[in-house]
Amino acid sequence: MNEKTIITMMLALITMAGLAQTKTATVTGYSPALKDGTLVFAGTSSTIPVVDTVRAGHFAYTLPVEEFTESTLAFLGDGCPNSNTLIFLRPNVTVKVTGNDCLNPLWKVESPIPEQQTQNRLTEYCRDVRTEALQMDLANAPREKRDSVTLIWMKQQMDILPSLPVDAATIRALLGISETAMIRKDFPYMEQLKEVEKTFAARAPKGFENQLAEIHSYVYAKNEQQIAEELAGNESVFFKKYDDVAPENILQTILDNYKGKAVLIDMWATWCGPCRAGHKAMAPLKEELKGRNIKFIYITPPSSPPTTWQRMITDIDGDHYYLTEEQNHYILQHFESSGIPTYAIYDTKGHQTYKSIGFPGNDVIRKELETASK
Repeated sequence: MNEKTIITMMLALITMAGLAQTKTATVTGYSPALKDGTLVFAGTSSTIPVVDTVRAGHFAYTLPVEEFTESTLAFLGDGCPNSNTLIFLRPNVTVKVTGNDCLNPLWKVESPIPEQQTQNRLTEYCRDVRTEALQMDLANAPREKRDSVTLIWMKQQMDILPSLPVDAATIRALLGISETAMIRKDFPYMEQLKEVEKTFAARAPKGFENQLAEIHSYVYAKNEQQIAEELAGNESVFFKKYDDVAPENILQTILDNYKGKAVLIDMWATWCGPCRAGHKAMAPLKEELKGRNIKFIYITPPSSPPTTWQRMITDIDGDHYYLTEEQNHYILQHFESSGIPTYAIYDTKGHQTYKSIGFPGNDVIRKELETASK
């Protein structure tokens, strides 16, 4: 055996050993309602990449998983809501998700993981009202009607949470409710939320101290003025800075800050999986265009919890605006958009030159920005 052969064998063994140490989990899924070409987003962090494309209703993906973790599944395609499916994973586990429609947060999730079974019980208990909420989102129903249904959904969750195990699934549900309560001055179930929070704090096993502290901070939250003062030192962040601007003037007020520059506006929310996937996909392009006469502007509404938003924007290079619901809704109407992510590009003279509902890809955005910046 010659030296070259020995080296080749050693490299092969090293590669195989590395692969053997890589822990993964697999998710397979099917719904006959999914159209071919629908993009599948999934991941275990705040940004989730495209992991597959639907073919004949089927999709599958494998994620690196070193330990128990929660993951996100979302879709971008006709009839798909801007909502995520929460899937718990462990190394070497295969999870199967199936449905008969595009409402993926309500699909059946077959998994041996106890936390997923808790999540399934929670989903089933709230199925009817959650279905109504998702359908209203798809129909772009008035925000007031959607909010009322969402509040009922949260009330139902709080009704069943005390009877479920205190685990990653129920902690995650309580975290979402408490975030909403924090940003709504008129949250109607605050007393019930405080009781559930107190019960969870007493029953929770070790390991959830950080999450429970975060929930407590949301339930007994700082007011908007305190948060605004904390953010005031960051010149690229505008926390409801334009509350006194009429909705019909807000877009031009923002654009006036960037006269003579090409501008890309990204309408997004912290809870929108496709929005976050678009941020990650666009990061290399933004690095490529650095130093050019181009600004990236990010606009989000109050449906994004402010503390979550504050944490996430540290990884999204650009200028960030946190608007009122009315201001955000006006801009979406101006762009004739029924959902997010929505992208718009303005040239150096302030003229809108491009719009897309859904991420169009870096090649398209690069071409449009290069033209707009001339």
